[in-house]
Amino acid sequence: MEQSGNKISSKAAISTFVALLLIALFLLIWHTANFFLLVFGGILFSVLLSSLAYFLHRKTKLNYTISLIAVVLALVIILAGTVLLLAPTVSQQAEELAQSLPQAFQNLKESLSKTSWGKQLLDGMPQKPGKFLSNNKDVLGQLTGVFSSTLSVLANLLIVIITGIYLASSPGSYKNGFVQLFTPSFRNRLSQVLDQCYDTLSNWLLSRFISMIVVGVATAVGLALLGLPLPIVLAIIAAFLNFIPNLGPYLALIPALPLAYLQGPDQALYVFLLYMGIQTIEGYILTPMLDKKLVSMPPALLLFGQVLLGLLVGITGILLASPIIAVLLVLVKELYIKDYLEKNK
Repeated sequence: MEQSGNKISSKAAISTFVALLLIALFLLIWHTANFFLLVFGGILFSVLLSSLAYFLHRKTKLNYTISLIAVVLALVIILAGTVLLLAPTVSQQAEELAQSLPQAFQNLKESLSKTSWGKQLLDGMPQKPGKFLSNNKDVLGQLTGVFSSTLSVLANLLIVIITGIYLASSPGSYKNGFVQLFTPSFRNRLSQVLDQCYDTLSNWLLSRFISMIVVGVATAVGLALLGLPLPIVLAIIAAFLNFIPNLGPYLALIPALPLAYLQGPDQALYVFLLYMGIQTIEGYILTPMLDKKLVSMPPALLLFGQVLLGLLVGITGILLASPIIAVLLVLVKELYIKDYLEKNK
């Protein structure tokens, strides 16, 4: 009887310790969320590099390190070549976009002011945005804030790139080092699960890039056929924002609609229908087809994850919500459902 009581007390103590440990871990992640997101961004970039390097290694029989160097150089050359080829056109169209958008928004504002619901919408907006620029101190403060934010984004991007290259240079050693932190009886299983997480991220990246290319090309062709100015810049914006599932395609409408409205309400309607048509095809045909072969993710769960991470850490959380949820689904399925629930039923 006394031994039974000791066992219960021991289990209660262990359960309390585990609960406190989980709470402490949650608080740590909560207060250092940006750090963990940067680490995850580096892991995601390393998956991209190593996947391409392994593919080149299998096809050419080159050493993995040489394959990785070739992949990095190829990506740099492709990026530089794309910039050099598109820079003149994109720069010109971006300048035209910057000049056209204020007039487009002004025309939209005037049209809204002619309707009752439009007046209510405008009344809720700041009427005199220029007051924030009323003196040189305000201007200097705003410029300093923009510079600081830009510098922070560039620094974070540099950290992700460097981390990704380091991790991709020797992925096996980093994985084995992490696995060694756990008990020997669990190491093989954990290694298998980590391999599944790697495959999931690799497939997710492939799915996203295919989707981005299709959306970018379709948007450019559609806008060109409609005769809308700046089709290349708007298509690039749509392609990159499509990296964010659910929310990205609607964000891409923000610069396109006012610009289309400059050519008339009918043109704005056609552009809206074009974007919605592309989004419908991408969301209900292309993505499900890719998910069936590559990676599957419940849309509602993805949306909830984007909202939660967006509230916690802002735009970075929204950007990385989809791959994070993809990995969490693998971990829950393999470690909780299969290894815990199904084995203990």
